Amino acid sequence: MRANRFNRTFAVMLAASIGILPITGLADSPDNLNIIWARTTGKTGTTADTAPIYSRKSTKSKVISRYPHSRVILIAGVEPDQNGQDWYEVVYPFKGWLEPSKTWIVDRVGGYYPEKIPLPERLYLRIAIDVGTYPESSMKIFGKPRDANYAVEFGNKVVQTLFWKGMTVEYSNFNRRADQAEISRITLYKGAKTGFGPIHVGDPVEKLAILGIEKPQDANGEVTTGTEEYRFRFTYHDGKITTMSYCYRDRGFMDAP
Repeated sequence: MRANRFNRTFAVMLAASIGILPITGLADSPDNLNIIWARTTGKTGTTADTAPIYSRKSTKSKVISRYPHSRVILIAGVEPDQNGQDWYEVVYPFKGWLEPSKTWIVDRVGGYYPEKIPLPERLYLRIAIDVGTYPESSMKIFGKPRDANYAVEFGNKVVQTLFWKGMTVEYSNFNRRADQAEISRITLYKGAKTGFGPIHVGDPVEKLAILGIEKPQDANGEVTTGTEEYRFRFTYHDGKITTMSYCYRDRGFMDAP
């Protein structure tokens, strides 16, 4: 398994965020599974100005940061609020919501085009952002797990599995430093506090069109998609998604308990 694939990707992103890599060019507004570069835009367009990033899709919600004008951020999608006003979802260097009027979309950082990453890898990146890339980061997001167990594979590779309400996550390579463990398998089911990016348990199965999946003819069943490395399975009942599973390479899917 490739070690720290997500962390290596974000090392490039971090380099860009502190100004090591130049930004050039323009891009269209992001869709709901693009992870795309942007710069914040203040009212006056000067480095002394800031753009507020909010905790929710509302100017009345908590301001997470008043981010300096022209600083790099990553956006993972655009969603309307209850009034139909679009907001950009910021996922790096922190998570929050930004008004499109405060945002300048750019198409690349140096030679790095995150929006051109193949769709299955983009979805994995989104999952890793939402779930956390190693056990401690996941616990910061979701709190203490309900249960945990360990297994030894191939004589020395330790696998840790953590259980939260509605979510089971398996981390491989745990015999190295804990922060080098990485997600190898995840299952979401009823009660999950997160989704696979914009797709959540309980959504209509039609929403899988984001992944290029045509609406199934039957009301009940399952569909799989992805590549040899990044594989996804969705089960559905009465036209609504009931479980979502991800696995890396030959890990296989794990059903929820």
